[in-house]
Amino acid sequence: MQSAIYCPDAAVVGGKMLDHPGLLVDPNGLIQRLDSVEALAVEFPEAMRVNLKGEILLPGTVNGHNHGFQVLMRGMGEDQDFMAWRSRVLYPVSSTLTPQEIYDSARLAYWDMLRHGITAVADFFYLNDQGSDNALAIARAARDVGMQLLLARTFYDWDGAPVRYRESPSQARDHTLELALRIKAEGLSEWATVHVAPHSPHGASQAMVEAAVAVQQELNTHLHIHVAEGKYERTTMLTRHQKTPIQWCRDLGALGPRTLAIHAVWADPDDLAILAESGSAVVHNPASNMILGDGIAPIIEMIQRKIPVLLGTDGGCTNDRHSIFDEMRTAALLQKVRMTDVSVIDADTVFAMGTSVASRALGLNSGNLLPKERFDAVTVRRDDPSLLPGPATTGHIVYAMGETAINSVYVAGERVIHEGQPVRFDPAPLINWARRWQNR
Repeated sequence: MQSAIYCPDAAVVGGKMLDHPGLLVDPNGLIQRLDSVEALAVEFPEAMRVNLKGEILLPGTVNGHNHGFQVLMRGMGEDQDFMAWRSRVLYPVSSTLTPQEIYDSARLAYWDMLRHGITAVADFFYLNDQGSDNALAIARAARDVGMQLLLARTFYDWDGAPVRYRESPSQARDHTLELALRIKAEGLSEWATVHVAPHSPHGASQAMVEAAVAVQQELNTHLHIHVAEGKYERTTMLTRHQKTPIQWCRDLGALGPRTLAIHAVWADPDDLAILAESGSAVVHNPASNMILGDGIAPIIEMIQRKIPVLLGTDGGCTNDRHSIFDEMRTAALLQKVRMTDVSVIDADTVFAMGTSVASRALGLNSGNLLPKERFDAVTVRRDDPSLLPGPATTGHIVYAMGETAINSVYVAGERVIHEGQPVRFDPAPLINWARRWQNR
């Protein structure tokens, strides 16, 4: 791959909309220079020119929380609360999946994300079968479709969960370390990074959380945990431990600058003070929280306390869509109506939550389209009806843009979606497989 100069009509760079910028991307997929197209063409005459006339260039979005295999349960759990969805859909269906189906479900989920402009995903994966084979399969799936994967391998030992989810703390430790070695040995490190994920205060015991914290330190990586998602968890933890879920996580050492607290819907002011003091980030999943009736996370108060807030879609069966652009819009509108104040949050803030804030919180070198960052990018067509009449603004992207506007998607400088279609693989066999699986 040679150096290339990308020439869009406009681009969101560092959070600002620029007209007719030029971006020089090197053969390793890193942005080297930002200047006028004319200046770059003179200085780098050997660089290939990529004409994006009629298109706006955006940073790729980052999905801070997802369960890829759950795409196979899309359409099965509508209008059910968390407990009903878990017992009637998640547990029975996930218990039937073969390793090949886990791999194919990840390809399907990641393809759907890419075509919606997601270039990196934190996949919170817990179908481990007391080993590392299944997690390795989803790392291969990420490579095969061209998705950057933060593989949050779950530590799960609640005895009410399916056997496939459960391990002892020592098993979870050994298998996670093994997974990190196998990803490196297979040459998958370019596409997948291992994170640790003690499931939740209700899904992971104290010993399991402590084991995850130890592995996080050993691997020098990030930690993800579902916490304060539903009211039931808060009530249970206060009854059993006289602590809120967030206080419990703090006391076990699970909070810190590289912790992703997933959901945090039922967080009170004291909990928010703990999150802020620890440096933890929160992954806000507004559509999933709405679908399950969990509530509305207090993200305005989080932002006021300087807690980094990023966005996630959650799984395919608790949110039928895989679009961070959708989550930007939903997050903003929810807070405006929650606070009955249109000024509490703006388009620039939620756009950053889905791009630069998320990239920084997850340790990714992307999210701004600035020099020295990886070229993870999305092009959108200015003539799409959802963006007319214009002019192009961040507000148009957040509140108006439809998925039909997305044209191409780049990951590390490689075009992986072109005119809405995947580049790395033929989608027809995957489509046919998904239909056969549904019929089964």
